[in-house]
Amino acid sequence: MSSELPAFRKVQRGYANALVHGALSGPHGSSLLQLIEYDDHHFRAIFDLKQFQLAEGTRLPSKSQWNSLKKRLKRRDRSIFIFRQYGPIDCGSRGGASAARTCLYLDFGFLVY
Repeated sequence: MSSELPAFRKVQRGYANALVHGALSGPHGSSLLQLIEYDDHHFRAIFDLKQFQLAEGTRLPSKSQWNSLKKRLKRRDRSIFIFRQYGPIDCGSRGGASAARTCLYLDFGFLVY
């Protein structure tokens, strides 16, 4: 994280959760797995790859798919600040499987006006 980040205002965790939960919802339900809140009032959303319909032979979403998600979040709250760094993250194994599972993450905060 860069020291050039703006100050973030404190928002209720429930508000941030509802906002990101709604933005990450689709026909198969919400892909949000975890919402982490940091001391500087920004959040990290960890979500399932099922959020994106991946092209055959690809393992990760395209830049265009990421941009669409960021626009969806901005439409829900114009004060949201989305960090430049986002992407895959290891979210462990599930269901007793021994292989690591890849999820995605996106960091965001709410700007002080």
